[in-house]
Amino acid sequence: MTAQKGGALARLAGMWCGNPDFWRFVASRTRKPCESAAGARAFVLQVSGIESRAQLDHVAAAEAKFHAGVRLPYMRWQQGVRDQRQDGGKRG
Repeated sequence: MTAQKGGALARLAGMWCGNPDFWRFVASRTRKPCESAAGARAFVLQVSGIESRAQLDHVAAAEAKFHAGVRLPYMRWQQGVRDQRQDGGKRG
């Protein structure tokens, strides 16, 4: 059996997993420290119900879970962080 290759979602998840801002998001969601790409990867896999990020591009249920449990919450979290930084600058 040939391993599935990841597509756009797998690349996005991989990029995020290497990003310390994403680690902070994961920590905020799990209420546990996340200080590595491996920890972030474990979160993505667990939330999406998969064993490999490549499955995000091949398993419809995993894609849906990724969007609902990772992608949209992360985007909202990023917006909140930006809003806090902007508000902090205006008040200072």
